[in-house]
Parts: sequence; C-alpha cells; structure tokens
Amino acid sequence: MDRDDLIPKAFFITSGVGSANDQDNAFDLALVDAGISECNLVAVSSILPVTAVETAQQELTPGAITFCVMSRADGKSGEVIGAGVGYGWLFQRSRDSSDDIAFGIVCEHHGHYPAEYLRNKIREKLYMMADSRNCEIRVNKIEQKSVEVAEAKFASVVAALVFVF
Repeated sequence: MDRDDLIPKAFFITSGVGSANDQDNAFDLALVDAGISECNLVAVSSILPVTAVETAQQELTPGAITFCVMSRADGKSGEVIGAGVGYGWLFQRSRDSSDDIAFGIVCEHHGHYPAEYLRNKIREKLYMMADSRNCEIRVNKIEQKSVEVAEAKFASVVAALVFVF
C-alpha cells in the first residue's frame, strides 16, 4: 500500500439516532440510521487534506475499514443527549490571497446537550483550532442531532465525518 492511498479523496457527513431496550442495541441502531453500521469504523483525528471534497453519502462496502471522526452520546430514559460534527477550511493569515486553502479541520462535541448548544460549541471549537494554528477559518458545515430519550429506553446519537478513498 502506497502512502498516497491513505489520503482521502472525499468525505461525507452523516448522523443517526437509535433507541432500544439496551445501550448496545441503541448504538447499533444509531449506526444503522446513519448508514455506517456495516463498516469497521476507525476513529481518526481532525485534519482534512486540501484536495478532499465533500460528497453525497456513499454506500460503503460491508466489512470495510472505514476512517471517520465520530461523535457519540448515549443516554437513558428522560435524558437529553446530542452529538455533532463540523468542519471548515483554514487559510494562512500571512498570505495575500484569501482563496489559498491550507487544509481543513474537523471537530466534534457530544453529551447531554440540545442541538443549538452543540452547534454553537462546535463552531467555537473550530475557531479555537484555527486560532491555535494562526489561521483564518471558513466554517463549511455543522451537523448535530439531539433527542430526549423515551421512557424505559436507552438511546444513542452519532454524528460522523466519514473519509472516502
């Protein structure tokens, strides 16, 4: 395998919610809802190559090793849970051209939060990540889901940015 084979050409963002009588099945159902349940998910950190493009969600090969940045929240009856992921493109502050993308960053947030809180927190974290790299950022997309867990149930919420090679 060549090193260039490990540079994603594209990515998509997805999310899902699952509810069941136990937490493991709730998580599995959230992955089913997100369309990524048949993959072997591998968590990666937060950098997008400059050449990667956002694409529509793609059908993935069952059993494939699938790299993603994932946010996950689990909860029980009566709790509010939420998960979200967002990305943006960074631009060097010292450059003259504002169209010169350096690379992209991804962040996630999850917990016992409503959707609006997640959206604001992810945006804040993206700006902090850009600032720590002395870059400007153009936030492109934030996706989040938040639910109140039904009575006598467990639930799971996932949001993921999935790399496509």
